[in-house]
Amino acid sequence: MSAAAYIAGDWGTSNLRLRLCAADGAVLDACEGPGAADSRGRFAEVFDGLTAGWRSHGELPALLCGMAGSTFGWVEAPYLLCPEDIDNVAGSLARARPDVHIVPGMRCVNPFGAPDVMRGEETQLLGALELNPELARGRHLVCMPGTHTKWVALHDGTVLEFLTVPTGEIFRLLCEHSVLVRDRDTPVTHEPREFERGLVEAGKHAGVPLLHRVFQARSLRLDKQLTPEGAASWMSGLLIGTDCAGALPLFDNVETSIHVVAADSLAGLYSAALAKLGRPSIRVAGDDAAFRGLSRIHAALAQS
Repeated sequence: MSAAAYIAGDWGTSNLRLRLCAADGAVLDACEGPGAADSRGRFAEVFDGLTAGWRSHGELPALLCGMAGSTFGWVEAPYLLCPEDIDNVAGSLARARPDVHIVPGMRCVNPFGAPDVMRGEETQLLGALELNPELARGRHLVCMPGTHTKWVALHDGTVLEFLTVPTGEIFRLLCEHSVLVRDRDTPVTHEPREFERGLVEAGKHAGVPLLHRVFQARSLRLDKQLTPEGAASWMSGLLIGTDCAGALPLFDNVETSIHVVAADSLAGLYSAALAKLGRPSIRVAGDDAAFRGLSRIHAALAQS
């Protein structure tokens, strides 16, 4: 069995994923814990409690990405200003304590001329480059779906700019705090046929804002053209289709396949929406990408 060399952690807002890793990034053990929102003021306590069993391996450095470096995190990590070579994040780590380092985020001026930021996605981008080396050459557009979807323009491994779209957050708000999509007793499930109908609707009336179309989720249900169980999938299709159709023209100088970095199910939804728009895509496993990115940072530190 390989010797333990470091601890890698992806500390999101809602969940913490920790891995005990060998020097080559191989995972020796894993555990999960509370996200950053539930760890405020006690990050060290949470981390030490979850990794106590790994201390038999001796003093191990830890690399953490995500919201552990936010304003409410363990320690606030800096933002690197884009354009910036994605590999440069390894040289700007924040130190929470001698054995714990936190990956910085990135910031840019987005295509609308407004400030934009990311935390955690920069590490997934590093991992995506490790998994798909072609991303380090030429111009590419990377889609990173989630609560706050990121559209990232890369050129020779440099992050030029990106755009954040709160597609997942809006979907959750509509499902949980609105009568438009469902009643409280109706579960949120994925219905492929209704998702496809939502994608089709997103392609209609391209110049009409999304706000003018979301009420259809309720009116179609009332008119029996949409089942109560299918409305959430219809809304998902409308939102994701609109997200893709709106983002692509902002990065229209990128003509290669779009890399979609996410869990397989979510990557499949965005790939379907992109295909509807005539754009091929390449899926990259999001969970793998985050820890591949941390492994790449650890290797860079070992060489420095």
